[in-house]
Amino acid sequence: MGEYEEKVEKLTNVRMLFMTSIVSALALVVGLFWNEAIKAAIEQLIPAGEGLSYKFIAAIIVTIIVVIVIYILIHSQKIAGKSIEELKAKKKAREKDHPAKS
Repeated sequence: MGEYEEKVEKLTNVRMLFMTSIVSALALVVGLFWNEAIKAAIEQLIPAGEGLSYKFIAAIIVTIIVVIVIYILIHSQKIAGKSIEELKAKKKAREKDHPAKS
C-alpha cells in the first residue's frame, strides 16, 4: 500500500471515530429523554409503594432486549465484513486475471 493510501486510510479511521463519537453522544441524549419519559409513565401506572420491584423487572426486560439488539448488530457487522473481504478478494482475482493496460 502506498503512502497516499495509508494517509487516506488513517484519515478515514479518524473520521469514523469522530462520527462514532458524535452518534454515541446523540444516542445518550435520546436515552436520557426516554429515561425521563419512562420514569414518568411508571410513576403514573404503578402505585408508589410497589414501584421498586416493577422498576427492577422493567430494567431486566430492557437489558435483555438491548443485549439481543447488540448481539444482532455485532453479528450483522461480522457478516458485512466477511462480504466486503470476499468482494475485495474477487476484485483482486479479477485484476490478476485481466491486468489493466498502462
